[in-house]
Amino acid sequence: MPDECRGDERAFCSLWRSVGFAVNFAVVLELATLVGFVVCLTGGRDKREQGWKVVAPLCALCAACEVVGMAVVAFVNDHDAKFAVGWQLGTSTALCTVSWIVLALDAVGLVAAAYLLPPEDDYEPIP
Repeated sequence: MPDECRGDERAFCSLWRSVGFAVNFAVVLELATLVGFVVCLTGGRDKREQGWKVVAPLCALCAACEVVGMAVVAFVNDHDAKFAVGWQLGTSTALCTVSWIVLALDAVGLVAAAYLLPPEDDYEPIP
């Protein structure tokens, strides 16, 4: 591999490493998002009312990282000679697409719910 990353192939290696970083970063952000969901759902009213401000941007950032990684792989697949003619992206591309769509819809849904649903002001806190 080190010999392939010199000369004309340097751009391919840089793109491929960038994809690896973007996807690994998305996984770390998804774990942080999962922790955020657990904290918001198991916490009290205040956690639910304020937690979406953290979880929604995390979901959007995860989706963006996945879109960037998938787009670069699709671009390299179409434009680099390393991939044979007729080579097609596999199941992982479909799973990545489903993942970023769900994350993006989740982020939009959280923000919409925060602004459109009525507040939980009907109950008085127990002293």
